[in-house]
Amino acid sequence: MSTKSLFKQACVAALLALFLLGCRERSADTRRPAFPVADKTTLLATIREDEKPSARQQGPAYHAQGQAEMNIVFGESGGGVAYTVEKGGLTHVVHNGVAGKPYKTVGYVVLSPDGKHVAYRALENGLWRMVVDGAEGPAFNAAQLVAFSPDGRHVAYQAMKGERWYLVVDTTLNAGTRTRFQQHLFSGDSSKIAYTDDSDENNDGRLVVSDIGFRGPKVVEAKGVTQIVANEDKTRVAAIVRKEGKQRVIVFPFADPGSRKEGRLYDAIANLGFGPDGVSVTYMAERDGKRFIIFNDREEPLADGSLAGPLVVRPDQKGVGAILASGNKYCLQQFFVGGGESEKGYEEAAFLAYSRDGSRHAYAARSGQQWFIVADGKEGPPFDRVVTPQFSPDGKYLVYRARRAGKRFVVVADTSGKILREHPAYEQVFDVKFTADGKSVAYGVNDGENLIWKVEKL
Repeated sequence: MSTKSLFKQACVAALLALFLLGCRERSADTRRPAFPVADKTTLLATIREDEKPSARQQGPAYHAQGQAEMNIVFGESGGGVAYTVEKGGLTHVVHNGVAGKPYKTVGYVVLSPDGKHVAYRALENGLWRMVVDGAEGPAFNAAQLVAFSPDGRHVAYQAMKGERWYLVVDTTLNAGTRTRFQQHLFSGDSSKIAYTDDSDENNDGRLVVSDIGFRGPKVVEAKGVTQIVANEDKTRVAAIVRKEGKQRVIVFPFADPGSRKEGRLYDAIANLGFGPDGVSVTYMAERDGKRFIIFNDREEPLADGSLAGPLVVRPDQKGVGAILASGNKYCLQQFFVGGGESEKGYEEAAFLAYSRDGSRHAYAARSGQQWFIVADGKEGPPFDRVVTPQFSPDGKYLVYRARRAGKRFVVVADTSGKILREHPAYEQVFDVKFTADGKSVAYGVNDGENLIWKVEKL
């Protein structure tokens, strides 16, 4: 298999994952939040009648479930919500009930981790500005990929002015480059930023680590960087580097980019990621036409199928799991534990998750028109759709989102998949979090006109 084929496979896996998510059914965000998850049910905003999409006002012909879904974003810790409103040919953002200035176009709406701050790009008079809490930033020809720092105090994005691209943190621009940037990542303490710039036609670029004022930037790799990822707490960075027709992975601490570890050379590498311990690294690699799953420099052959989702490191560090697509079947395969044997195949499968001790696993699967959770090989009850299974912190419960007859709700099951309770149904249900004590689930819901942060006992 060629380098292009492996890259194409990775892209297909990513696109498939996006397709499986569906509208408002995004993959679970397993990162520990920078701010405590709000542990009380709170009404965050009420959508006014004149803010609702026209399709919602006109009825079922405009949407399969009888309403149009707004572009709604909840803060990951439950402290805020934002949504966009189109009215009279203009668009504005409403954050925690406060409407912002209308613009011709608005995009990339994001909230700070605590939900208290909002940022988005806005088009006015042919130029783009990043708007943060209502304050307009400098004007650019283009602006994209906005992200808050973990502490919520800074915003980074990429922007083009004239023929030059820049990385911007708040209102400070770096030196810029004539070609575009690829990625940027804040460090966990919000004091540094890693980015790839000067990308060529193969999407290879230069990897740089700098403080957020762009003082004393350190070049980690001068060229050939195709991807960068950070671990869960954003203290370490891994990158795929291409050199003389080969690729390798490098790993280094955010605080000391010069202290790097280099992996073996391969013909191609894809699907790079960290394990939950923040140190373990896994990826897929190709050498001499053969594919391998790599886990902390150990290799295990990948004989059949293609990855249909991310590689997931078991929390007990005993191995790596993945959903594989082979022919018209999807199945779980675990590497480095028992010789990589597969479970039963399904027409679709996604959202692999492990319990914190690594002893149990679960994922969503489809047979015919019905979706269900598969927990340690046992199938749960059927629904129209199920997504994002998660084990509770104590490992006693399995929680996921489900849809039945157009209604969405959270399901709590035991670890075998047997349903213990279904929480109330709403028009939309957003990513589920666990409260700090691990005894309740918390999530955003769209309940008619009300946008609520719901907290329910397990």
